[in-house]
Amino acid sequence: MKRNLMNILGIILIGIGIFVFLSPDFAAYKQQKDANKEIDAFEKEAKVPKDKDLLYQESLKYNQKIYKSGQSDLKDVWSYKAAPIRLKDQKESFGYIKIKKMDVKLPLYLGATLENMRKGAAIMGGTSLPLGKKNSNCVIAAHRGYEGIPYFREIERLKAGDRVIIKNSWEKLTYRVAEIKIIQPDDSDQIKIQKGKDMVTLLTCHPYRSHGKYRYVVYCIRDRGQKITKEKNEAISDASFQSSQWDIKREKIVHFIGCSFFGAVIVWMLVHVKKEWENDSK
Repeated sequence: MKRNLMNILGIILIGIGIFVFLSPDFAAYKQQKDANKEIDAFEKEAKVPKDKDLLYQESLKYNQKIYKSGQSDLKDVWSYKAAPIRLKDQKESFGYIKIKKMDVKLPLYLGATLENMRKGAAIMGGTSLPLGKKNSNCVIAAHRGYEGIPYFREIERLKAGDRVIIKNSWEKLTYRVAEIKIIQPDDSDQIKIQKGKDMVTLLTCHPYRSHGKYRYVVYCIRDRGQKITKEKNEAISDASFQSSQWDIKREKIVHFIGCSFFGAVIVWMLVHVKKEWENDSK
């Protein structure tokens, strides 16, 4: 009897250990499920033509306003958190971003607040909304992994020419990676609108698990069939660059080994308990 209780206690403790070890996977699964739910709700919304949609007109006016002002409000973290416009009719997202190379599909929320960045990717305040127009640069920020959820963790997979898809309420916009830089967190001039260009810029922390020491910035231009030059293909020349790919790979290896270990322990425990029960029944 005592031996059986010890076996049960051992199984419970191992179960707790497995739950704690796999909790980031559970969190990632839940986040992606919630993100997919928001994207599905966005896709089901009734679409209104641009010329009749007040949201589109307001978004267009906002983009023109910040371009004419030289993005004078883009100064600090507080301006990043501010929503460019207010969504109505219980809308939560402005659309979504899809990056096949990174295996990412996330809703786009307005304003880089902590809450928004827990739910998906965020369009930074003081930057353009993604409307597919010249003289715009929509800066999209996401965590470099957070509580086990990937977000923009795999951003270093992107190379010049890779596609980034933005879906808003009116159309699908395709952009291609043109350049990559490492910048200081407060260097807002590096993410401003470039005259005559229709851009999307991806931004996240660097290196991985560095708590925001630098920013990894991926500049994307509207895909109009143009050729991305070889010079921009190599992208990073900044002396502060240090690849995080090995750190991410090592984390995945450790996770795989841990899962394999716990799996082996479970099998051993089940076999052991079965033998104990068989012996007790004789």
